[in-house]
Amino acid sequence: MRRFRRPCWFGAMLTIAGILALAASTHLFAQQANAPAFVIVERLSTTGPESIQEQYGKVSREIVAKFGGRYLARSQHNVLLEGDTGTPCCIAILSFPSVAAAKSWFDSPENQDAAKIRRSGATFRIISVEGQP
Repeated sequence: MRRFRRPCWFGAMLTIAGILALAASTHLFAQQANAPAFVIVERLSTTGPESIQEQYGKVSREIVAKFGGRYLARSQHNVLLEGDTGTPCCIAILSFPSVAAAKSWFDSPENQDAAKIRRSGATFRIISVEGQP
């Protein structure tokens, strides 16, 4: 009779471990889904008049808001605290409710049309950063 108890105990332990692993992964996925996203927009070089970027700024606010985003910061007065690559002239930080919302904003036809304005006067680096839930 002992021969049957050990395999049953081992099987039960494997089942419990599997349930715990599933619960942990589901919890982590739920946290990631609820995590905000921050988008950092850095102007690398200016290739046209500043009025182009001002025009883009007016158009982009409505598009960002449509996807649940908002501007947290937007500055041409930045201070380099560490590093030696030079201080970027212009940086914007946007907040979105999730990484999916940030990606939807970026990929949207509205944003891609507005991006043509942005790109006609400068080059940029745009990074999405997952926030803490």
